[in-house]
Amino acid sequence: MSQLNKDGLAKALILLGFVLLLFSLIITDQLTLYVHPRIITLIELSDGLLFMMFLLQCWNLKKTWNNSTDEPKQCDRYWRYLPFVFTLLIALILPNTSLNASLVNNKGLNNQIITEISKKDYRPLAPELRKTNLIKVSDNNFIEVMSELYHFPQEYVGKEIDMKGFIFKDASTPQDHFSLIRFVVGCCVADALPSGVLCEINNAAEYTNGSWYQIQGIIETSEHEGKLVPVVKVTWIKPITANTTPYVFP
Repeated sequence: MSQLNKDGLAKALILLGFVLLLFSLIITDQLTLYVHPRIITLIELSDGLLFMMFLLQCWNLKKTWNNSTDEPKQCDRYWRYLPFVFTLLIALILPNTSLNASLVNNKGLNNQIITEISKKDYRPLAPELRKTNLIKVSDNNFIEVMSELYHFPQEYVGKEIDMKGFIFKDASTPQDHFSLIRFVVGCCVADALPSGVLCEINNAAEYTNGSWYQIQGIIETSEHEGKLVPVVKVTWIKPITANTTPYVFP
């Protein structure tokens, strides 16, 4: 008597689930919510490999479709697939969201990440930044600009700066100030750390945590815990939508 190979069918369905999950993340450009862009090509190749494994499993399933078998019940085997099924269910149920202001305290607002990622004696943008009166911060130069501001703040006093990020304030934030933050991702979101600059503005209480803004302001300095740190005195601000890729990748 012919019967369906239920074990093979379970494997095929699980493979198809992971193929569709990765494919949906690829075509919607949501992979950068989880990993560094340099890893995306490997994930695309992995999805192609999983698809070929799925086709092979379907072929094996077809070959065994008409085979007669008196195999015992295989229900006791299916528990092996629960971790894979659970992973797929979690991926379907939980929304694809980026890290936000609510996690800054958990991660720790650590401007010294700039020191960890960039070397103090490595200053590729210093000649350019010294010449310009308006420093435009982008995703591409975020690390280098922040490194310059935190290592050599006195060199940029009086210069204007333009940057984007989300608002963060906590109990330690001075009155009429907020921090403008970006998450810096070294490899994947698990190692993301928040970094940014302290901004001074008269109506800081009106700006809520997590809201994205573009600001322009004048760079000043202030002493914090015995160290000179940059502070941006905001002269212009406007709300913006969050970046499609909200993280900065060194």
